[in-house]
Amino acid sequence: MKKIIFSVFCSLLMIVNVSALDIYSKYAVLYNLNDDEVIYELNKDERTSIASLTKIMTTLVAIENISDYNGKVTIKSSMFTGLAEENAAVIGLRNNQEVTYNDLLYGLFLGSGADAARALAISIAGSEDKFVELMNVKASELNLQNTNYTNTVGLDDDEHYSTVDDVATLLKIAYQNEKFREIFTTESYVFSDQSLIVTSTFRKTAKTYGPDPSYILGAKTGYTYDAGRCLASIALDEENQITYLLVTTNAESIYYPVKDAITIYNHYFENYKYYKLIEKGDLLITIPTRYSDAKEINFYAEKDIQKYLHNDLSDYNVTLQYEGEKVITPSMEANSTIGSIQVIYQNEVIDTIDIILTSKISFSLVAFIIANKFIFIVIGILIILAIEIIRRIKKKKYNKKKK
Repeated sequence: MKKIIFSVFCSLLMIVNVSALDIYSKYAVLYNLNDDEVIYELNKDERTSIASLTKIMTTLVAIENISDYNGKVTIKSSMFTGLAEENAAVIGLRNNQEVTYNDLLYGLFLGSGADAARALAISIAGSEDKFVELMNVKASELNLQNTNYTNTVGLDDDEHYSTVDDVATLLKIAYQNEKFREIFTTESYVFSDQSLIVTSTFRKTAKTYGPDPSYILGAKTGYTYDAGRCLASIALDEENQITYLLVTTNAESIYYPVKDAITIYNHYFENYKYYKLIEKGDLLITIPTRYSDAKEINFYAEKDIQKYLHNDLSDYNVTLQYEGEKVITPSMEANSTIGSIQVIYQNEVIDTIDIILTSKISFSLVAFIIANKFIFIVIGILIILAIEIIRRIKKKKYNKKKK
């Protein structure tokens, strides 16, 4: 086996340090969901109160435990004990009102209704405490090591905490659930009995205090004294087809999380995109052959290989590091992997490409002889010498008989 290293040089973009982004939130994390990679962070692993971002987990656990979204739930005033004393936000459910599980899910998430959260928890698990147990089991299953819940609503409690990175991880997983995604991306919802219309708290805030960023596909707001103003959102850079996920907490003003989201998303929309390190059809490596009419075999890239980079032009270095067979012979089978190439950018392995011999090369006797001509010359000389020796021996014997 042989290792070959070669480089390609051209102009491209380097990622810059964006820690100086001017935002109001104390905690933040931004994911490029295309790569599932953190591209911006601020105290992302520090434990913090998360207020109504809790309801991301409440909603997901409820969805996973509801068999019929049109099933009926009768509201009881006992479901709301303590919510008024905690100044928890409610959507206005009434005693003896009959609603569906679907109504409660939208009321919980879009309207951030603590009354809807309690009603769901008690209807599904029998009590809020038992539902919270389900939430903590789910957190453990998802390996959210810095998360613990004591209530379904997000009320401040020393033992109710998470990190913005855990919230982001949870939202990534929840967003894969079709029902959750439907709710998350809905702007408003009318209850089945026409009694209530709930609207996304994020959309309300954005429209009230400034431009409503349409590129944000969905979001969940939150607020308590300990958590400050919070926002978890997913946005699409439609021009570059990049999806982002942002979680921020602990901002002071009601509009600050929206402003932070606009600041961060716009920065990345305007300054980052994917650039091709290797294009489909680029020559990757040429490997010589042995005992074949073809002198060498060229191997080309079968796909584009891209890297998410900043728009500041500068020289860059892409290294293609090959490890595999150094010569191709007729004994090698078609469709066999004879080596691999690592695509390395800035000392990071971006991708690994298998080098596959798509067809078997044919054996050539002429090429075999040419490749071993020294041996054949030596053999030829030895044959000539042997013939000459035999001829002389025969001649000598003949002369002796003649005498």
